[in-house]
Amino acid sequence: MFSDLAHYLENEFEDVQGWCIPQLWQSIEPLARAMRSDGDAGPVAEIGVYHGKFFIGLAKTMGAKAHNTAIDVFSMQEFNLDGAGKGDEAVFRNNLEQCGISEATDLIEADSMGLSDDDAAALRAKTGGFSMFSVDGCHTAEHTVNDLEFALKVIRRDGIIFIDDYNNANWPGVQEGIAKHYFGGSRRFVPVLYSCNKLLLCNLSFHDRYIETVLAHLKEHFPDTRCRDHARFGYRCLSIFSDTADGAVLSRV
Repeated sequence: MFSDLAHYLENEFEDVQGWCIPQLWQSIEPLARAMRSDGDAGPVAEIGVYHGKFFIGLAKTMGAKAHNTAIDVFSMQEFNLDGAGKGDEAVFRNNLEQCGISEATDLIEADSMGLSDDDAAALRAKTGGFSMFSVDGCHTAEHTVNDLEFALKVIRRDGIIFIDDYNNANWPGVQEGIAKHYFGGSRRFVPVLYSCNKLLLCNLSFHDRYIETVLAHLKEHFPDTRCRDHARFGYRCLSIFSDTADGAVLSRV
């Protein structure tokens, strides 16, 4: 089911420049299994792909469907306001080619603050909605709110939204933006777990199911991974401290 993903994580992953902890897939795998077992899953998207380390992993996770969508300012560096990684389109395209997903990926060079409701509607019509959407663009509070709200317009009902650098002390705007979002009223997608520097959000309708799915997976396959079960913004949320001792990333089934 995840042979292409396993190959990527064991090989090209190390060579693709970027910031991502592979043990994050100890939590992603059970969520992807739940989505894929329910039927046809959708493509993935990311705002702020840099050289594609996490983006490629997500695409492999969901089966490298057509219309995976990469959104980045690339050459428009005047919009890279916090200077958090200067993405290189040529390097990114080469990495896609090396990993065999260039034909399954659409690129959008844009400042995410300029993406409109019409852009969201067009993306949703073309893709059917994304199963996974990573928010990893500019780290200001305003950009975080904007990018999350865009993700909510294009995510599938059973999808997962990733918020990168949530606990990174270098980028306090990310936490501020998430707090503004929840204190402002939106409750459709809520925190489900935090692991490896990323906060994961899911639809409230799938919240309890996803938590129990992840807990059962960790107990069976990664018993040395530590997990705290608490509340975040009033919702049950797991904090997962992945076992890295034996290097395991995916279950051995």
